[in-house]
Amino acid sequence: MKRKRIAVFTLLGLILFLCGVFSGHDWTLYFMRGADLGNPEIYSRFMKFPVTFTCMVLTWMILGDGFHRRDTQKLRIAYSLIVLGDIVFFFNVHSVIGVYCFALAHLLLIYRNAAGIRGYGGRWRLLALLPAILGASMAIMFLVFYPMLRGNLPYFYTLLGYAVIISGSLWAALAAFRIGFFPRGNAVLVAIGVACFFLSDVCVGFYRSLPPGYERVFATYITWVFYAPALALTALSGYDLKKLFG
Repeated sequence: MKRKRIAVFTLLGLILFLCGVFSGHDWTLYFMRGADLGNPEIYSRFMKFPVTFTCMVLTWMILGDGFHRRDTQKLRIAYSLIVLGDIVFFFNVHSVIGVYCFALAHLLLIYRNAAGIRGYGGRWRLLALLPAILGASMAIMFLVFYPMLRGNLPYFYTLLGYAVIISGSLWAALAAFRIGFFPRGNAVLVAIGVACFFLSDVCVGFYRSLPPGYERVFATYITWVFYAPALALTALSGYDLKKLFG
């Protein structure tokens, strides 16, 4: 486990380094008003994709050091879909196929994070939280994004379907606290990680809805403030933390 611990912390260090480099680059351009308004990630995207890929590697490195074999399998597949989605978005940030890849990943994360709910006695109380999260998401979609995307309704409805799924993913992550299938530390990582996923997707929604300008640039750059922690924390949630940090 010592070698595994060194490898994990080395990859985490690499992620922090890459995030520091592209964040410094992005925000310097933003505050100095030097960003490319049409394609604000034209340079930094080459440093951002390795973060996604490295987080996928973290999930594939779990092997026998996870707390549950099936959980590890679900996490690996979900991250493979996330990497595929990022590859698609690398070439076309408005691709519907990329949205589908992330939707499938979050459906799998819902299945993963809500594990054990059938045997949980208070599941109906947990299910009552879902309409609140879904209602907040629908309010954002129709009050904020619909006016900006009503000229492209097919794309809006695609994002609307995705909003339903990411809302379910956030619910499942919060429910993991109460269900008890995950050890407490893992449940904390799951909840924070998916909450960051949710916030990053809200930022992506602004990026895809706003016209070229510095508001759109801000939405692009702030996305990774949430997306990088989402990827890293959710990947780490698959490890047996007692082995990893013990």
